[in-house]
Amino acid sequence: MNVTVRPVDSNYPEAKVVARETEELLKVYVQRLRSGDADDLARLGVPWFTGKEGAARRLIAAHGAQAGMPVKAVVADPVAPGLASVDLRFADGSRQTLDLTRADGVWWAAMGEGDPMNP
Repeated sequence: MNVTVRPVDSNYPEAKVVARETEELLKVYVQRLRSGDADDLARLGVPWFTGKEGAARRLIAAHGAQAGMPVKAVVADPVAPGLASVDLRFADGSRQTLDLTRADGVWWAAMGEGDPMNP
């Protein structure tokens, strides 16, 4: 598995910080996407969101095959503290935007339904 995580080119330091803090989560996300196990992928989801398993199945169907190829994860400038967006760029040219939420010092993948700021 080849996942490269980098911040978007920016004059602000926040994207660099978020890229560093989320690198492990993003690598595990791509690994689980590739494995095809929706339950494992859903465990990376925001704990208070509902429908994570269904969302995980849809994500695997849409991007699971591409996750076996090199992936570039480009972390955007956060729009608010604790919220981030990542552009996953797959080797075949396809893309996925993955939103992330931070709660109690832990970054989570936003999949399913819920308010990222309101547990």
